[in-house]
Amino acid sequence: MSTTFKAYLEAKNYHPKVLEAYLHYQKQFMAWLETENLTVETCQYADLLSYVKELKQKQTSVYNQNNYIRGIRYFYEYLQSEEKIKHNPARKLYIKGRVQQLPSDLLTKKEMNQIYVGCPNETPAQKRNKIMLGLVIYQALRQDEIAALKPEDIDLHQGTIFIKKTGRGARRILKLEAHQILPLQEYIKEVLPEIREKAENPTDKLIISLGKNTNLKELVSSLMKAMRKENPRFKNLLHIRTSVISHWINEKNIVEVQYMAGHKSITSTEVYKHVNMKDLKKALDEYHPLR
Repeated sequence: MSTTFKAYLEAKNYHPKVLEAYLHYQKQFMAWLETENLTVETCQYADLLSYVKELKQKQTSVYNQNNYIRGIRYFYEYLQSEEKIKHNPARKLYIKGRVQQLPSDLLTKKEMNQIYVGCPNETPAQKRNKIMLGLVIYQALRQDEIAALKPEDIDLHQGTIFIKKTGRGARRILKLEAHQILPLQEYIKEVLPEIREKAENPTDKLIISLGKNTNLKELVSSLMKAMRKENPRFKNLLHIRTSVISHWINEKNIVEVQYMAGHKSITSTEVYKHVNMKDLKKALDEYHPLR
């Protein structure tokens, strides 16, 4: 039974706004084909380059150019699934532009768990650091998201954490791992009050620096330095976050991963799609050299 392009996208569980955008890109593409006396059957790779050139002339950003091409690629995948067409001229077309650089040599789940288990947990500062590290390893939080957390954002009863919207990240509620619950309970009830008493500038945040500077930059910097000594393969918090999301993308629905990662656009999530651990950075760097 034949399906529509919209039904094809709906079956892939795209967010309604993403689905609407792809339908818009397809509609624009079909209108362009008509002006060029082309059809989906006759359109070739070289024709799409002309389409991209026209998008550039309209001052469409590289980011949105890739969105348009992605929509066309999915449209052709739909046509192929319906056996209406055999080729996909957009299959290998990517627009060269500003490329997000993610750490290569990503960490395995076992390595990240070993980093967490091996993190010292004796002093109040060490317990705080381990709580922060766990939020990166198990919830893939960004540094600014951790900095914005307050104790009331942790629901120990439900085993969840509420992450506020930040400049880069979307608001969301994530599950805590079972082994995070008791350490968080101890930290909030016993350790955090002690840290607040010792802190030069106490705040109402979950993670507090003992120094004069209330932001977490210095705290994170010293923690990263200590961790690199114990774990030579470890680079920084982004290294962990990237590794975590790359595992999620191979295990979960892409819309679920978008939500969990706090990506405001599914495009950010799709970078990780169907990419194997070794090839992630290579895939990010290999955009079609169109300037």
